[in-house]
Amino acid sequence: MARSGPTPAAPGAGQSPAELKARLRTTAMLRRQEAARTVRGAGAAIAARADELPGAAIVSGYLPIRDEIDPRPLMAALGSTAQIALPKIEDGRMRFVVMGEGDRLVSGRFGLTEPSGGAEVVPDLVLVPLLAFTRTGGRLGYGAGHYDRWLGEHPGRRTVGLAYAAQELPELPIEPHDHPLDAILTEQDLIRIG
Repeated sequence: MARSGPTPAAPGAGQSPAELKARLRTTAMLRRQEAARTVRGAGAAIAARADELPGAAIVSGYLPIRDEIDPRPLMAALGSTAQIALPKIEDGRMRFVVMGEGDRLVSGRFGLTEPSGGAEVVPDLVLVPLLAFTRTGGRLGYGAGHYDRWLGEHPGRRTVGLAYAAQELPELPIEPHDHPLDAILTEQDLIRIG
């Protein structure tokens, strides 16, 4: 009679959502890195879809770090009809500011380039960086929680995640503080959620 051993555990079994996210970040970073290396013209491709995004008086963008898809062409396209704000992190709190005359960009925490000054605003449309996404609006960020906290404090803001198509995953662990995206814009598609 053959002896049966223990049933193998499913990947991630027994891990908390936070532990699963930490493990997925490594894989997601490698996928994004490969997409950044091989996909050409991604920034222009997302900018070409600017008119498909919800209208907004104030749009928050960001300056890319590492190998994030470049949102600057999209921000330039949206800037013809909206004010563009950039994130600034101070004392562990993220806020969005519109650069004024005489303000300059400086190195901030987490490798971010952010405005030295500027008027704080509350954007109507938030362009969100990410490591991975799902077609149901799930987002894997870097783990600091700045966007989720800000969205929790400012309900009703529309969110569009910016990513390479290769950053899509079939599922992600979701925690109560995670805010789903309203849409994801990739070089291939605008995915509207719900």
